[in-house]
Amino acid sequence: MCGILGTIGIRNDPRLKIDSLVHRGPDGTGSWSSVESEFPVTLGHTRLSILDLSKNADQPMLCMDDRFIFVFNGEIYNFIELKSYLEKLGNQFFTESDSEVFLRGLIQEGPSFQLRCNGMWSFCLWDRKLKKALFGRDRFGKKPFFYSILGKKELVFASEMKAITPFLASIEHSEKIDIHLRRLFDYEGSEECVIKGIKRLPPGHFAEFNDGDLKVSRWWNTLDHLEDVPKKYEDQVEKWREIFLDAVKIRMRSDVRIGTALSGGLDSSATFTGMAFLAGQNTSNVREASDWQHGFCAHYPGSSLDEVKWARLVTDSIGVPLKKVEIDPLETGWSISEAMNQVEDPYLTLPTPMLATYRAISKAGIKVTLDGHGADELFSGYGHLTHAFKDSGPKQSAELLAIIKSFESGTLNINHNHIHGRWLKQRLIEFLRTHASRARSLMNGVFSKTNWDLIRHKLEYADQQHSEFKNFDSLTKSLYEIFHVTILPTLLRNYDRYSMASGVEIRMPFMDHRLVSYTFSLPWTSKVGGGFSKRIMRDALKGILPEDIRTRRDKIGWNAPLHEWLRGQLKDEIETLLSNGNFPINIHNAWKELQLNSNANFYDGQKVWNLLMPIIWKESVFTS
Repeated sequence: MCGILGTIGIRNDPRLKIDSLVHRGPDGTGSWSSVESEFPVTLGHTRLSILDLSKNADQPMLCMDDRFIFVFNGEIYNFIELKSYLEKLGNQFFTESDSEVFLRGLIQEGPSFQLRCNGMWSFCLWDRKLKKALFGRDRFGKKPFFYSILGKKELVFASEMKAITPFLASIEHSEKIDIHLRRLFDYEGSEECVIKGIKRLPPGHFAEFNDGDLKVSRWWNTLDHLEDVPKKYEDQVEKWREIFLDAVKIRMRSDVRIGTALSGGLDSSATFTGMAFLAGQNTSNVREASDWQHGFCAHYPGSSLDEVKWARLVTDSIGVPLKKVEIDPLETGWSISEAMNQVEDPYLTLPTPMLATYRAISKAGIKVTLDGHGADELFSGYGHLTHAFKDSGPKQSAELLAIIKSFESGTLNINHNHIHGRWLKQRLIEFLRTHASRARSLMNGVFSKTNWDLIRHKLEYADQQHSEFKNFDSLTKSLYEIFHVTILPTLLRNYDRYSMASGVEIRMPFMDHRLVSYTFSLPWTSKVGGGFSKRIMRDALKGILPEDIRTRRDKIGWNAPLHEWLRGQLKDEIETLLSNGNFPINIHNAWKELQLNSNANFYDGQKVWNLLMPIIWKESVFTS
């Protein structure tokens, strides 16, 4: 896990500052530049050493008589198996790293080698002979890749936008910035960026840059990799469990200590206890980290958002202490403006608690965490369960409604009264949604592509027309969009910045492409039912998760206690910003109302933050 950056068509430019990404790779930096007699290229790398800690695995990495130069950010979890495969094809290896395996596989098979890889990545492979660059990004966009085309044959790329901005004539926001700020989940899955002149390589795509021509191609589509699932639910559960545990197992491969950011919820707890279960099996796992028993939980003493009691249930169940990270927003090392600049993109949540948690993890000597991201979007933790109404009868709808309400109450209370009206209402909503999609098809020649980009429904038109997508039930269609285009890509971006700000790599078992393809192949009744959301996951983890966690219904997202901080520790900083900045009168009034409201709750604080955030973000990014 590292930071990568480089220039194609430019050599040794002082604007290319490796130090701008050193937080992503604090264990070392390296660079390579072409000689004056060849096409000008410079590649840079900041290293976070996790597999093969020796200097042999440093990057940029050269191969095949120095013809190919490689910089890579990420991890290939199945590198041991891929190394054996490539050795049989005649390849020799000189390191114990996954980077060399990835490099030789790309040389051997080109961008299609990515289909063999289980992991997360972004990379640049420069071919000195053909004067061609190959760029690539993992299936779901866990690792970032930004670029800007500067001239006819010049391109700069990096893991973060801050490493590209020195090459821009001016730092300006996108023409669509107002739309992006209103619809924070709607652009991450595309090539659009909030800074004008910078683009991102979309998830599951690769690109070739040759003689000034950039050709972007899609190499992964989950719809092309669905499976025939067992007909019996019990068999579905067994297979899901098998894939999940193997996803955890290969993510435990590390030459350094690993841990988990625990929330006390189902997803991170499943990951942590999954490691404990595998460790207790005494099965051989080459390169598996034995020092993994480190569970960290953000702690807000006295707050309703605190989850320490739940996280302690998890660590107690396997007999290890919980490492509490008490969050004081004044002691994190970042002001609000600095935190916003660090994460680069606007988002609805104050980033301070996450930045502080991963900094504490780093200070504890942990470079890798296995976390629970992705499970909500596979099964829905955001209220999208209402989409299942279209494919359910009144009785099932009563259970669905009760499950949705239990996210807040923590208890299941199935009330069949008036459910028929709610069921008919949801049917009408789904009817209108379906016909809006058809209208898009019919009017495709009337509206330009640019106009269609403004529509809330962001799923690519080609995917909507895919035969497998058309066969999905309504819930799975909704989950497909939030997983691939809107919510999850945004969260993956955020957690990359939160963790890499302190040189910590997050691995995500729920993002294993085998588990994703399998789960999207299941009917909606395997994902929700029996009185629970995430049905098959809960059933698969019986005997692994503590029962109180496995059957927990209420859901608390990882957020800051904004209502308390804005009226307490952060009050002075916000008032200084308000006095110095160009804030509209309605924001000043909302701020005053919050200060006078002694009964303010989290949602009151969130409303005020939603007003403050766009202006603070613009100031932090475009004037710093």
